[in-house]
Amino acid sequence: MSGRNSFNYLFVKRIAHLLHIFLPLSRLSTNSHKEGIYAHPLVLIFLLLANEIGLQFVIYFVGLLPSQFYVELSKAPDQRNFSLFRWLVIRSFGLVILNAVLKSLSTFFSSVLYVKWRMRLVLYLHSIYFTKQRYYHLLNTTQQNHNRSNHDQASVYENQTVQTTDIDDNDDESIDGISPTTPRLLYTTKPLIDNPDQRIAQDVDALCRSLSVILPIVLISPFTIVYYTYRTWEVTGYYGPLAIVLYFVIWTPINKIFLSAVSRTIFSQNILEGTFRFLHTQVRTYNESIAFYNGGAFEHKRFDNYFLQSLTPILYRRNFQELSLSLSTNLFDYIGSILSYLLLALVIFVFHFYDNLSPAALVEKISKTSFMIMYLIYRFSQLNDLTDRVTVIAANTHRVQTFVEFMKNIDTTWAEKLVNPISQQNEILSIKNLSYSIPNKPKHVLLRDLNLVLYQGQRLLITGDSGVGKTSLFRVLHSLWPVSIHGDFSYNSSRAFLLPQRPYFTNQSIHDELEYPNVENVPLIARQTEIEQLLHEWNLSHILDSVECSVFVCPKYPWQDILSPGELQRLSFLRLILRLSAVSSNLSLIFLDEITSSLDAQMEAKMYNYLIEQNVALISIGHRDSLRQYHQIELKIFKNGRYLLENLSSIN
Repeated sequence: MSGRNSFNYLFVKRIAHLLHIFLPLSRLSTNSHKEGIYAHPLVLIFLLLANEIGLQFVIYFVGLLPSQFYVELSKAPDQRNFSLFRWLVIRSFGLVILNAVLKSLSTFFSSVLYVKWRMRLVLYLHSIYFTKQRYYHLLNTTQQNHNRSNHDQASVYENQTVQTTDIDDNDDESIDGISPTTPRLLYTTKPLIDNPDQRIAQDVDALCRSLSVILPIVLISPFTIVYYTYRTWEVTGYYGPLAIVLYFVIWTPINKIFLSAVSRTIFSQNILEGTFRFLHTQVRTYNESIAFYNGGAFEHKRFDNYFLQSLTPILYRRNFQELSLSLSTNLFDYIGSILSYLLLALVIFVFHFYDNLSPAALVEKISKTSFMIMYLIYRFSQLNDLTDRVTVIAANTHRVQTFVEFMKNIDTTWAEKLVNPISQQNEILSIKNLSYSIPNKPKHVLLRDLNLVLYQGQRLLITGDSGVGKTSLFRVLHSLWPVSIHGDFSYNSSRAFLLPQRPYFTNQSIHDELEYPNVENVPLIARQTEIEQLLHEWNLSHILDSVECSVFVCPKYPWQDILSPGELQRLSFLRLILRLSAVSSNLSLIFLDEITSSLDAQMEAKMYNYLIEQNVALISIGHRDSLRQYHQIELKIFKNGRYLLENLSSIN
């Protein structure tokens, strides 16, 4: 692991950037997410600082209590005063209780800050992650390598679902405008950004929690160190404070070496932990397929091997590195306690400051002086003990900020330039001389010089061998692939809708699932009857049993676990029906990616007959011969970018 992800200057720059999110200073930011100014993080930090200042005053008086007890308990019998001793006990209990209350308040304010900071950082990450389809590009190996530097050394990795044939190296054939000699960025088996879900959920949580824990110490330490340095100087002269500061300064670089090593290891461990969690998520998602394969033994071996060969070594490495860090930290703490007595010995044996004191007065003076010196060393020790937290902060700061930097560097400008406005009003879709290849692989031509125009009510069927690149055309038309294209296409994307082969459900209520992805839907009681009728018409009434017969109740289990693939495709189709039947509907173009692959012929006919009645333009991808009867044009795609357009009207 490179030193880039350790405790270094880069860490300082990255944490400074995140502090702008944690502590926004603009006026608008105080009212973000309906927060009052009283809930702004800066206000909470001010309250925390005030509480810490009060706590340090109380700690000072608590620290003087032992010397006062020594005085009272060492008095001669004829000088003892029970009323004074009773008042000392009452005052001691009051100070200790107040100390406990202030410490608890400090923990409370830190916890509230943790929630505020996590909320701000998560919402900030979401605002980037879920805009301009970065969530797609980030999880797509193609886009990750699109951002990779040419100097990176990466192994070639084919991560496509299309079959391609390389043009001979000696052949200069290429798509006009797409040079075959354009420098290509290689694919890698290790994406630059691993497990975005882990970074948003787990890494942000660890970062914000660790920051909130160390904040009270960082806030108050400058004040307490200055104060107790002055009090120590009053007793020992400049020798005492100088010795303590030198002791801290000398030991800090030693800790920094161990701290950087642990930080890098935690960074690497988080990557492996995320992958391990992802593997278990795969089992949860594909548990039935694994059971049909009877693949338990294979998965058992695969998971054990990953844990033993990948995770276990780095866990041991972290243990040994943390042993060195812990040893360094503990030595600093315990040697510091001896240092305090050495400084007292300097005062007594060298400077003879207390030679004229009686034994009782000397005990009281030593108690007070030792408290001053030991508390100064304790404050430095607290800073030194933060190393464990700082390693977590450094590792997670790098993971979160590299995530932000990568997302911001994703090029989305190409998507804004691909779709052109409709040139003629009666055209629904116009494609002119469209040629494109796999992203970053201009020699791998998927389609060459496609010309096509669709009008209102026309229906196009796209066929071809599995993996030839049928869905790739949908990706290009929806500006998902960062490809260089020749030619152009135009349609009104606001009046288009796509149903994917694998329906996506968010485990929300039936109402919300059918309204997806409309973010402005408002649940209405009248929708219950409408949705119930649709479910009955499409043989899905039984799914109401999973949600207490209410379309506004969320299921206890994911829809993917409750429904079969065919039921999921039918439920997904209801989304389209609701949009087409809406009063404000203006859909004119529907993309269908094998939406009947898990359905019988009767249900397939029912779906397509419904769509034909709506008189909208359709583009379907499919393999079944039965689909031809519902379409007027067939686009057959072959390897090397060849295609054939066939009129099906005469056949039907």
